[in-house]
Amino acid sequence: MAASYLCLRAGVLAASIAAGAAAFFLLPVKPADAAGDDARQLAAEITVMKGDGRRIFSAALSKRHRGGAEARLRGSLAVLPLLIRAARDKSPSPAATEENGRVERILRALDKNDGAAVMEGLGELAAAYPFDTTGLLPPDNRPAALRSAKSLDKAYCASCHEVPDLTAVRPAWNLFKLAQTIPPAELAARLVIGVRGDRLTGLDNPLRNSEISALIAYYIKVR
Repeated sequence: MAASYLCLRAGVLAASIAAGAAAFFLLPVKPADAAGDDARQLAAEITVMKGDGRRIFSAALSKRHRGGAEARLRGSLAVLPLLIRAARDKSPSPAATEENGRVERILRALDKNDGAAVMEGLGELAAAYPFDTTGLLPPDNRPAALRSAKSLDKAYCASCHEVPDLTAVRPAWNLFKLAQTIPPAELAARLVIGVRGDRLTGLDNPLRNSEISALIAYYIKVR
């Protein structure tokens, strides 16, 4: 009788463990550490916005790339208050009215094609929410890391960025060429917010910090 009871208990326990394990593996898979928390995502977005602003007012930029960069900047400014709200509990931030005022001033300056005012506003945001590159920079340029980065590039980036469709409304950047023209911190920010996973990761960045660091080195060194 006791032995039967113990066997029954063991069977129930095993079934519970199996069910729990199944439920665990059905949960969205989060990246180990690549994208970071909401505060880092916000700071990376602002870093990219500042880079877009700089390019928008560059005479060397094609008309189509300029239009795409401006559309992206306007879209980012539209959602920026939501990103700031999500990050507020994890990072010191100015008052909400001050943040909204900055966004509105940048948008008005963009409407007037006032590059100096746009960059001043974006610079204020970047100063308020600095991008933490810990674990990303300096780039990991060890041979093994570069070999891994080559595979990661093929898996996540090459299909859109290796030979960008320049006829698209918002053409992608060739990451090898881009890496030669922007600061490493901006490249890091673009990879943090630009790489997307699948439905299992909730479209979150699936890469670890070390993998992004290797990609940065790969884009800087290879071409």
